[in-house]
Amino acid sequence: MKNVFTVLLVIGALSLNAQSQEDIFSEAFNGMFNFEIPTGPISGAMDNPPPPVPLDGGLIALLAAGGTLGYRKLKRGNS
Repeated sequence: MKNVFTVLLVIGALSLNAQSQEDIFSEAFNGMFNFEIPTGPISGAMDNPPPPVPLDGGLIALLAAGGTLGYRKLKRGNS
Protein backbone atom coordinates (compact mmCIF):
# COMPACT_ATOMS: atom_id res chain seq x y z
CA MET A 1 0.00 0.00 0.00
CA LYS A 2 2.85 2.35 0.78
CA ASN A 3 4.41 1.71 -2.67
CA VAL A 4 1.12 2.46 -4.44
CA PHE A 5 0.80 5.76 -2.56
CA THR A 6 4.40 6.68 -3.44
CA VAL A 7 3.88 5.90 -7.15
CA LEU A 8 0.66 7.95 -7.24
CA LEU A 9 2.42 10.84 -5.52
CA VAL A 10 5.29 10.77 -8.03
CA ILE A 11 2.93 10.60 -11.02
CA GLY A 12 0.89 13.51 -9.62
CA ALA A 13 4.02 15.59 -9.07
CA LEU A 14 5.25 14.88 -12.60
CA SER A 15 1.93 15.88 -14.14
CA LEU A 16 1.87 19.14 -12.17
CA ASN A 17 5.46 19.86 -13.15
CA ALA A 18 4.74 19.16 -16.84
CA GLN A 19 1.98 21.78 -16.86
CA SER A 20 4.24 24.56 -15.59
CA GLN A 21 7.33 23.45 -17.56
CA GLU A 22 6.44 25.53 -20.63
CA ASP A 23 6.36 28.77 -18.68
CA ILE A 24 9.80 28.16 -17.19
CA PHE A 25 11.42 27.68 -20.59
CA SER A 26 9.66 30.60 -22.23
CA GLU A 27 10.78 32.90 -19.42
CA ALA A 28 14.34 31.59 -19.50
CA PHE A 29 14.81 31.96 -23.26
CA ASN A 30 12.81 35.16 -23.76
CA GLY A 31 15.09 37.72 -25.39
CA MET A 32 18.12 35.43 -25.26
CA PHE A 33 19.27 36.19 -28.79
CA ASN A 34 18.32 39.86 -28.91
CA PHE A 35 21.24 42.25 -28.96
CA GLU A 36 21.71 45.95 -29.29
CA ILE A 37 24.19 47.71 -31.53
CA PRO A 38 26.63 49.58 -29.28
CA THR A 39 26.56 53.34 -29.48
CA GLY A 40 28.73 55.96 -27.89
CA PRO A 41 32.46 55.87 -27.14
CA ILE A 42 32.73 52.10 -27.59
CA SER A 43 31.61 52.17 -31.24
CA GLY A 44 34.34 54.70 -32.11
CA ALA A 45 37.01 52.37 -30.71
CA MET A 46 35.94 49.65 -33.14
CA ASP A 47 37.02 51.79 -36.09
CA ASN A 48 40.70 51.54 -35.13
CA PRO A 49 41.65 47.90 -34.45
CA PRO A 50 44.48 47.28 -32.00
CA PRO A 51 47.93 46.68 -33.50
CA PRO A 52 48.99 43.06 -34.05
CA VAL A 53 50.79 41.45 -31.13
CA PRO A 54 54.29 40.12 -31.94
CA LEU A 55 55.32 36.62 -30.92
CA ASP A 56 57.42 36.75 -27.78
CA GLY A 57 60.46 34.59 -27.08
CA GLY A 58 58.61 32.09 -24.88
CA LEU A 59 56.09 31.20 -27.56
CA ILE A 60 58.82 30.86 -30.19
CA ALA A 61 60.79 28.56 -27.84
CA LEU A 62 57.71 26.38 -27.29
CA LEU A 63 57.09 26.12 -31.02
CA ALA A 64 60.73 25.23 -31.67
CA ALA A 65 60.74 22.57 -28.93
CA GLY A 66 57.54 21.03 -30.25
CA GLY A 67 58.91 20.98 -33.78
CA THR A 68 62.12 19.34 -32.57
CA LEU A 69 60.25 16.63 -30.67
CA GLY A 70 57.98 15.99 -33.63
CA TYR A 71 60.97 15.71 -35.97
CA ARG A 72 62.66 13.20 -33.62
CA LYS A 73 59.56 11.02 -33.42
CA LEU A 74 59.16 11.18 -37.19
CA LYS A 75 62.80 10.13 -37.71
CA ARG A 76 62.51 7.22 -35.25
CA GLY A 77 59.25 6.00 -36.77
CA ASN A 78 60.61 5.78 -40.33
CA SER A 79 63.83 3.88 -39.56
